[in-house]
Amino acid sequence: MCHVLRFASILNSLVLILALVLPAAAPARAQETPPALVAAFDSVLEAARISLDAPGALLFVAGPGIGAYQTASGVAEQATGTSLGPVGRVRIASLTKLFVAVVALQLVQEGWLSLDQSVEHWLPGLVPGGDQITVRQLLQHTSGLPDYLSDGMVARARRDPGHVWSPQELVAEALRRAPRFPAGAPQRWIYANTNYIVLGLIVERVTGNALDLELRQRIIGPLGLRNTALAPPTADPGDLARGYVRGADYTEINMSVAWAAGGMTSTVFDLGVFLRALLGGALLRPEMLAAMQQWHLTGGTGDAPDLAYGLGLMRRTLPDAAGLAPAARLAIGHTGALGGYRIAAWHLPASDITIVAALTTFEAQPNVVVVRTLETLVTQGVLRAP
Repeated sequence: MCHVLRFASILNSLVLILALVLPAAAPARAQETPPALVAAFDSVLEAARISLDAPGALLFVAGPGIGAYQTASGVAEQATGTSLGPVGRVRIASLTKLFVAVVALQLVQEGWLSLDQSVEHWLPGLVPGGDQITVRQLLQHTSGLPDYLSDGMVARARRDPGHVWSPQELVAEALRRAPRFPAGAPQRWIYANTNYIVLGLIVERVTGNALDLELRQRIIGPLGLRNTALAPPTADPGDLARGYVRGADYTEINMSVAWAAGGMTSTVFDLGVFLRALLGGALLRPEMLAAMQQWHLTGGTGDAPDLAYGLGLMRRTLPDAAGLAPAARLAIGHTGALGGYRIAAWHLPASDITIVAALTTFEAQPNVVVVRTLETLVTQGVLRAP
C-alpha cells in the first residue's frame, strides 16, 4: 500500500520548495498536488515495484502543475513486514558524489581551491603521478585512476562489518591496479569511485575540517535536509530501510568503505530538494554551475548511449516515455547503486520537473520508475507528447 506525506508538513524545506517549484508570481503557499496525480503516482509506483520485484520503492516528483509529492510502496524490512513510509531513509550510493562535488566547487568559487591544482599539491605522495592529476579530472572521472570499489570490496566489507576503512586504505586498494589511462588523455573516461575518495581527502586538507562537517555546514543545514547525513564508520544502519542483494540483507555494511564516493543516506524528498536547489542556483554561482555542466562524453552505457559527465553531474536522454520528444526527456542529475540500494535523481530542464526514485534491491532499475512516472505525467496532461 502506498503512503503519502504532504510536503507542507516539512517546515524547514517549505520556503525552499516554494521558491524552486512554484512560479515567481505564485502566492506564498504550498502548491497542493492534484488528487488525480496523487492517485496516479501511488499507482505507478506500486505497479513498478511489483514488476521489478523490489521489497520497497520510493518516489518524489516536483514541478509546475505538480507541487512536490512523495510516496512509498512495499516494506522497509522483509523479515518483519514493516511498511515503508514516504520518509524512509536509504543509502544514496553515488549520489553522494554530487554533494561532495558541490562542496569542492564552493571551495573553488571561494578561492581556496583551483580546478587545475594537482593531487600532489594537496596530498603529496598519496598517488603515483599525482602531479599530473587535477581536481577537475577527479570531479569528471578523467584521471585514469583505477576503481577501488571492485573485486568484491562490498562483500569484503559485509564479511567484516567491524573493520573501519580509512580513505588512505581505499586509495591503496585502488593502486594495486595499474592506471586505466594517462590523466586527461583525450576522449578517455572511466567511472572510478577512487576519484571521489581522493577529492574528499582534498576537501579535508583544504578546510581543515572533516568532510562530514563541510557537508552539514554547506548543504545539509542551509537546505534543511533533516534526513540526510554522511553515514558514520559503522555497520549499524539505524532506521534505514533494509537493502537486499539477490534476496540477502546487505544493510549491515560498514559504510566507511564508501565514504566520499557513496557513503551518504537520505530520503527521496531531501534529494529532490537538493537537486532543485543546486540547479536553481541556490548553492553555486552561475559561472560555477555552468562549469559543472561542461560535459565530457563517456562513450555511453547500455541504456544511456548519450551519457555525458560534468563535474559531478550526469546528463542523458531518458528512454522513450509515451512519445515524449528527446528534448523533453533530456535529464540532468545522478544515479547510484551500492549494496542493496538503487537510486536515480533527474531534473528535466525542458519542463522543470524533478523525479527521484529509489529501490531497496540491487537488481532493480530505478529509471524504470522514472520513465513510468513520465508516462503518467503525459496521460495526466502535465506533459504533452508532440
